[in-house]
Amino acid sequence: MKNQRDKSIVEHWLQLYNQLKGASYRVLEWPDDDSSKKNIDAFCVDGEEHTLAIEHTLIEPFVGEKADAARFLRTLGTLENHPSLLQPGHMFMVSQPVASVPDGIRWGDIPNELLEQLPNILRELPDGNSRIPLKAGGCEILLHIQKLPWRQTDSGKFLTGRNYPGDPGQELVIRAMRNKIPKLSVSNAEKKILVLEKDAVAGTIESQFEQIAADHEIRNLLLGIDEIWSANTAGLEREAVLFTNLLWPQLDRATICSLNIRTRRFWRLEEEFV
Repeated sequence: MKNQRDKSIVEHWLQLYNQLKGASYRVLEWPDDDSSKKNIDAFCVDGEEHTLAIEHTLIEPFVGEKADAARFLRTLGTLENHPSLLQPGHMFMVSQPVASVPDGIRWGDIPNELLEQLPNILRELPDGNSRIPLKAGGCEILLHIQKLPWRQTDSGKFLTGRNYPGDPGQELVIRAMRNKIPKLSVSNAEKKILVLEKDAVAGTIESQFEQIAADHEIRNLLLGIDEIWSANTAGLEREAVLFTNLLWPQLDRATICSLNIRTRRFWRLEEEFV
């Protein structure tokens, strides 16, 4: 692995995967610590000596990320879990497009103006994905809002992030697959999993993956592995929460789940409807 952070992400994801699957895998080796060889990131084993290989990669964001992050942190980012935006029994994952805050405006006015509009909007939104254009600070900001059922006993969540306008397409995911799958496919583990990390609340891995055409190259790559999962780490630093869901062999709503790595509290979307 490149660094300790990457190892932590793999370990956290593996804990969540174990919880979801009722498994007991643990990392036995970090083969990629030997940088002179092209090895998998993690070799895992469970209590019955079944083996699992994991290859992890962060899907790249976009050019100019640092400058845009500074604007985000002074606008929508200031509203993370603001009391007036919390709704018991619901979690909101809200993002503004990259480059949505232009030069020449008062950035500090944007949070207050959003707070005047968002509470009523959030109450009326149906579950699922919505795109809501709002006027704030002298400009229009198109918010992407994902509303999910949350624990009824919880005060709710309002998580913020950014998304690339128009979606960056499939190329970043294809590049990751080309770089990572070959060494994963030649590992000697019984099961082989590619984990695609996204560190933005409204990341685009699912939609990017759906755009990939099943051409000859892609089909051949996929023959060598068993599964591809997302790892949404946008809430890991602030909320200590990691999300995951299965991307391939099929997008599966039943696998949408999260784990609080501090409290060990596990949440699964489908359990909200049982």
